[in-house]
Parts: sequence; C-alpha cells; structure tokens
Amino acid sequence: MKAMSELPSGFASGTSHCFRFLYSSLVEYMQLAAFIACIVMSSLRLKRQDYVDARNQEDDDHKNIRQSLNIFYALVFSQCILHFVTAIVARPSERMFVVCLKYKLDLWGLLALTRYLQECLLKCISGDLREAVNMDLVSFAKQMLNSNNSLDDQLLGIRILDHLLRIKEHKAMVLTKIRSSLDTVEKAVYMLGLKKEVEQDTRGHAARVLLELAPDLQVESFPGIFQSISSLLITHKATISGSVSNSIRVSISKELTLLGVDILDKLLTNPENRAEAKNAKNLLSKILDITNCKDEKTLDSNIDKMIVENSLDVLRKLVSTAGETGEELRCQVSKNMHAMRNIRKFFIDYAESQPAMLAQAADILACLALNDSARKEIERSHLIIWKLISLLAEDSDEGQESSVRVSATGVRMSAVEALVLLNAPIKENARISAVNERSIMAILSETKLEDMQRIVSTLSDESAEHRIMVAKFLQNLRGYQGAHYGDQLETVNKALPKEMEALMIKEQGKLLESFIGLCMQTCTSGNAKQFTNALRNAEITNDMFVQMLRKILELYKSPTPDAPGIRRVVIQQMNWMMDMDSKYINIFLRHEMDKALKEVAQTALKLENYWFFRFDVGTFEHDESISSILSISPLMQAGGSGL
Repeated sequence: MKAMSELPSGFASGTSHCFRFLYSSLVEYMQLAAFIACIVMSSLRLKRQDYVDARNQEDDDHKNIRQSLNIFYALVFSQCILHFVTAIVARPSERMFVVCLKYKLDLWGLLALTRYLQECLLKCISGDLREAVNMDLVSFAKQMLNSNNSLDDQLLGIRILDHLLRIKEHKAMVLTKIRSSLDTVEKAVYMLGLKKEVEQDTRGHAARVLLELAPDLQVESFPGIFQSISSLLITHKATISGSVSNSIRVSISKELTLLGVDILDKLLTNPENRAEAKNAKNLLSKILDITNCKDEKTLDSNIDKMIVENSLDVLRKLVSTAGETGEELRCQVSKNMHAMRNIRKFFIDYAESQPAMLAQAADILACLALNDSARKEIERSHLIIWKLISLLAEDSDEGQESSVRVSATGVRMSAVEALVLLNAPIKENARISAVNERSIMAILSETKLEDMQRIVSTLSDESAEHRIMVAKFLQNLRGYQGAHYGDQLETVNKALPKEMEALMIKEQGKLLESFIGLCMQTCTSGNAKQFTNALRNAEITNDMFVQMLRKILELYKSPTPDAPGIRRVVIQQMNWMMDMDSKYINIFLRHEMDKALKEVAQTALKLENYWFFRFDVGTFEHDESISSILSISPLMQAGGSGL
C-alpha cells in the first residue's frame, strides 16, 4: 500500500518549535557574518600597517603603536579564524540536513533533530554521558512517545518512528527495537482512539506504525486494541461538499479507515487473534457496514475500492475461522440483517467490473454455507445461486489476457467451492436429508441444461483443483432422487464412462477421491444396466475395474485430510455392485478383496467419518462409520467373517 499522505495538521502542532529553529538559525548566520567581517578587517590592517600617519611615526607617543596593534589584530584574526572553523566544523545544521535527506524526514525533520541534539546535550550536562552516546533516533522517538509532557512530544515520537519504518534498509532494525518495548506499542494503540480533530495526524502515524507491527502482535497482550482499531473505521457515507475543509476531512477519514482495515487484515492472519475478534463490540457490524456499496459510483476512487476489497478479505478470514470460534463468528454474521444483502450486491452489480471482490464474496458464501441459518438464506436468494451457476458454467476465453484469465479462473474456483458447500451432504449420500435435498433443488432449479453440459465438460478440461471441486459438486447433485430435473441429471449420468476412464489412468489423492465418489453416486442413483454400459463404453472389463478398486485400497491404507473418504466411497461402490448383481461377490473374492476389507476394518481412522476437511477441520460428519458400512458388505458376510 502506498504511504498515506501527510495529514494537514503536521506543522500546526509544531509552530513554536519552528519559530525557535528559525530564530536560532538566524543568530548562527549573524555570528558567522561577524566572524567573516572581523577576519577581513584584521587581515587588511595587518597587511597595510597604516596605524599612524607617516608624519607622526617618529613621535614618542607612536613609537610602539605598530607592535601593539600588530599583536592585537593578529590575536583578533587568529581568534576569528578559530571561531569560524569551530562554527563550521561543529555546526550541526548541514549534518542535520543530510540526515533529513537520508531518512526522508522532510523539513519537519530539522525540528526533530534539533530536539534530539538538545536532549543529548542535556544528558551530557547532567552527567549521563553513556546514555547520551547510546541514544539513537529510535530510542529518542520512543522516549518522546512514552513521555507525559505534551501531545506535541508524543506526536514527534510517533512521527519519527513512522518515517523510519518507511526506509527498507532500516525497517527490520526499527521494528525489532519497537517490539522490545511493550509500553511503546501500548501507547501507539492508545493513540488510535484519540478523538479530537487536531489529533488526527497523531492517529495516522500511530496507525501506520501498528500496521507494520500487526503481523506479529498477540491481541490478548493488548486489551482494547480491537476497540481502538474500530474507532478508525468510518462506516457512514460522507458527502463531500464544495468546502475544502470538508474535502480534507473526508479524505482523512477514508485514509484512516483504510489503515484500520489493513491492520485488522494483518492481525487476523493469526488464527489466535480471531478468538478475540468475536468479543469486540461493534467490530463485525462495522466491517459489514463498510462492505455496503449502494452502487458502482460508490467505488469512485482507488481508496474506496481498496477499503471495500480489504474489508471483504477481513470478513472472509473471520468466517473461515475453524472450531467453535468460527461457528460463533459465522452465526454473528448470519444474524446481521445486512450481511446477505451486501454480498448479493457483489454478485449482481459488480460481477464484470470487480472480479477480485466477486471471488471474495463467493468465498464468504462458501464459509457461511456451514451455518444452517445462513444456508437457508442463501437458498432463498435465487439470484445468488443463478450467478454462482453462471460463473461456474462460463466459458474461458483463450483470447483473454493472462491476468484476466487468471482472475476468471479464481472466480470460478470460488463459485464452485460455494456451491459444493451449499449442497454438501448433511447425512449419508445414499439417503440425503431434507436440508440437503432443499439445497440441491434450489441449485438444480437455477441450472439450465446447457449450463450443466458445460459444467460436466470441465471434468476433463480444467485444472486438477477445479476438477476436484466440480466432481464433488456433481456428486452432491446426483444424490437427488426426486422426479424433477431429469435432463440435467441425465447429463451427469452420461459422463460416467469418462469418469471411469479417468479412474483407470493416473488420478491420485483428492482428484481420485472426488472421481470415485462421483462414479459411486452416479451408480447408486442409477441402475445396473447403466453401469454395465459405462464399463463397455470405456472399454473396461469387470476384472480391470475390481483391480482398480483393490489398488486404491492398497495405496490408501492410511487416508489423510486431503482425501478422507477415499476408502469409504470404494466400499460403497463395492456394496452397490454386489447388491445389483451377486456375480461380483465371486469376482471380489477371486481378487481377495475380502482380505482388503478386513485390513480396512483394522485400520479405520476417525477422519474417515468426515466428508470434507476445510482449514484442517472436518465438516459434515457421516452418520455411518466405516465399520458400519463394512458390516453390511455382502462380501464380508459371504466370507463368514466378523468384524
């Protein structure tokens, strides 16, 4: 982010220092002029030796005048030379000017350095020579910041720290010194909450310092930090009139709001800080209010776009939090009456112009789908579901620029993830719940036949990550057993041969799990003839297909969160095949699949009870464990073996 421009009150608080500096500089230059005049005059008199009129040189009163005046002017000349050299060598103005240029302190830096030299001199006079020598500019700034003398001193301290942090080669050192002082960080946090208009400059510098510190801050060490940050967030839409002062105030408010949002964004990168955010009064509601864009004219400048985009990122981090903290945060968002309305605007009004915001909004929807009340509200919003389907089914234009194509791909990934979690199985796939069926029907009702055809075609055209999510999405849709939407579901059925071909080739891990899951769901929702025809069209024999299933069980003896259900869907596929045709029992026995199933029973893991892992946390737990599915397997019963 570009450094925020200096807030207008910068010099207002330092007027007295400015006059003092100008006065001292004027006196210095007058002294130098006096030294130069004395040097010139004394050198001329020494050269001319015209102390006495030539007619009076032999008088007794003037015999020794030449020697006396030569000594006098020589002393004056030497003393002025010494004073002049001392003034030039010891005079700090030029060196201060060089330091200001090096550290980019601008003109106000001369005031700061003058004060710094004064402090060093006072320490020397008081006998603290070692402390004076060891006091660098950072230590001086911390001393000023933590002083209780005046707001001017505190502003000077925080301003020096802010500008030093902008210098790349010194940034790491300055950050280390600031972090070592808890009082300095606490003071910066306190400054965020200043209310008076003349204190806005101080807030801006404090906010920029905290922005650099935020990635490593533990919120629990600084109670009230979220409230202080929240005070930076201006949620009302300010109207800029013709007044220059009004325009400046609005500009300052926007800059402070952007800084506040950016600090939150960095703080919430640490999951431990999100637990504190849920207890911060009005913070979440302010973030939601900031994301409220009435129309595209609202985003009339880069800073407006950055505020909204970064606010969406903050909201995404909050609702994607794992565990009980995440559940509570998603519940708070779902209860906010404006949350879904604001998200809907990004899908309807800014789909073309703001792809990054659209992708973030889709990510937020995906997380909110984990909350029951939010899921219901999404289901009722036909425009949102229609837009998600349209984004997923959208053709990628090869003629687009690479950056545009990457943005479009990111939007489609976010859209399909939102759809996957929206129609995720609440119960076992074979017996979907009423909640799951309601979600699937809401999606199918907005999916045109041509859209479904394009979505199915992406199973072989898109990236591996995209194919994984599309396969899971279609797997969930195919769990629908109702009498409607037959054409769309038949389109999914027709892709079964391609799915089998993919299984036989090279797919592994998450992609393999998603494809075998889609294959299993298509089979269990169809009939034996459809399965047999698919094998024939894919040129796969029964033995080849069974060998493939056995190989999967051998390769994935210890499933990971990447593919937690891979053995589950293999067993469900086997059970369906044997239920449809008992001949498969003998085929499985011939390939010793009964032994493979016994090994699965002995090595079953808890993570296999979950359908999906998001942020390393299992979601949508299955009703039936692996052991329960194995207990009803005809193959195990045929082998006469207990589990």
